[in-house]
Amino acid sequence: MTIETLLIPLVGLTAFFLKGVTGTGTTTVIVALGSLIVEPKLTIVLASFINIFGGLSMVRVDPVRLAGRYWVPIALFMIAGSVLGAMALRHIPNRQFQLILGSAFLLTALWFIFRAAQPRDATTQPTQADGMDLGVGAFAGFCGGFIGINAPPLVLHFSRFLDKRHLRRLLVLIFIPAAAAQTATFAVNGMLTRRILLWGLLMLPTMAAGIYLGNRTFHRISESWFRRVLGVFLGVVSVRLIIKGLMF
Repeated sequence: MTIETLLIPLVGLTAFFLKGVTGTGTTTVIVALGSLIVEPKLTIVLASFINIFGGLSMVRVDPVRLAGRYWVPIALFMIAGSVLGAMALRHIPNRQFQLILGSAFLLTALWFIFRAAQPRDATTQPTQADGMDLGVGAFAGFCGGFIGINAPPLVLHFSRFLDKRHLRRLLVLIFIPAAAAQTATFAVNGMLTRRILLWGLLMLPTMAAGIYLGNRTFHRISESWFRRVLGVFLGVVSVRLIIKGLMF
């Protein structure tokens, strides 16, 4: 039994605990923790595959209503961006990719640490997506397929219109088709290997446990405290990736 076989399920538990708390962040944590164990590119493929199951398991959790005319077009543009990002990942050299991923983690860490949470009006929700919503969805999809980080642009934009519950619901709904599109693209370009499929299957039991624990913690945990801890962790990982990219 390899060290990856032992550690990958723990990565899944941590990542899906965050999924239960916020509705997002799974890929970010899988890539950040997984890159300490295996090649970073492989962790993005793994995260896309396991996110399909994670998203489906979240559909019935706190199913608040969102208009289909609002979230479906956003999901379609996210799919398009995800395919392009997954295609780009196949061709970028490892050294440049580690520098890009490390820089992205550093920016994400700063976002988690310093982003100010603001209360939203829960009584009125958007009923139709506009051009900016679609553009942000496409950009976030590309980032998800390419570097495994798509939450920051989505949260920064959509938290202006949605409260915490509806934002989590939107992220759950649009991440499922995006993850499926990324995984299909990785399968076509040869990046979805048997080893990654095995890691994904090993994550499934801890996925269920992580989402259960995260959902029970959803109304109890301090969001600002949780963000700062995750931000510090991502900062440490970003420095490691940048150094590795420079020394590759």
